[in-house]
Amino acid sequence: MPALLYTVRATCPSLHIRGRFLSWLTPNHVAEVMKGGATAVRIVLPDRESDTAPAIVETQYVFPSRKAFDTYVRDHAPALRADGLKHFPPESGVTYTRQVAEIATELGE
Repeated sequence: MPALLYTVRATCPSLHIRGRFLSWLTPNHVAEVMKGGATAVRIVLPDRESDTAPAIVETQYVFPSRKAFDTYVRDHAPALRADGLKHFPPESGVTYTRQVAEIATELGE
């Protein structure tokens, strides 16, 4: 059964908000997702196109199988997403997109 890559992309309106988001994200939130079944996590900060561009945080979680991911989504994600919205409600300007992808090949570092 192939592993899954679950990517949550948070778009923050400023570097200041991104800093607050990162402080909230790690270590507690990330640890909770791992307790929910993720086996690895990577936090990526894409380059900004300009000083006025949004500041993005991409959090990439690896789940060992679709079943493990589905269990996470059913049993853990609702509370974790609600906590994120409590700290960063829509009026904060933070928006989220999510993507699930099957890992076809992964090579060592």
